[in-house]
Amino acid sequence: MEKLLDPTVVLLLIALPFCIWAAISDLRHMKIYNKTTLGLFLAFAVVGLLIFPLDLYALRIAQAALMLAVGFLLTAFGYMGGGDSKFIAAMAPFIALGDATMFLMLLAALSLLTVAVHRGIGAIAALKPYLAGWKSWQVGGKFPYGVTLSASLACYLILQAGLAS
Repeated sequence: MEKLLDPTVVLLLIALPFCIWAAISDLRHMKIYNKTTLGLFLAFAVVGLLIFPLDLYALRIAQAALMLAVGFLLTAFGYMGGGDSKFIAAMAPFIALGDATMFLMLLAALSLLTVAVHRGIGAIAALKPYLAGWKSWQVGGKFPYGVTLSASLACYLILQAGLAS
């Protein structure tokens, strides 16, 4: 029972549905909808206030604000989509500042894996009829990075909660 009250487990339970929805919508429509991003952030805003001391809560909200500003710049210069940058900002409070380097390494590894799996699935001729309604397999040269972002946040929270062992 103690494990269920662990703040990281609580964060995982509230983030996971949003991660799944962001990944699916990015695969299907090449979009991460604002309601998904806003829901993820508001879920942290409410639950985070209950499970973290006020100073740590404020730091994590500041992380989101910083990532939103950086994301807007990257989007303005064409380096990433707006949905991705907003989702990154919504994800930021779920990641402990001291884990930033570890999270970025996880993100890099999962970037390679998710691109390879996505391209591999798209290359299987037998699956082409089933992928017809999924925009991410119809647009060439683009990748639904929300899949990677979602997988990275979910894997990070699973590892932090000690549920991977």
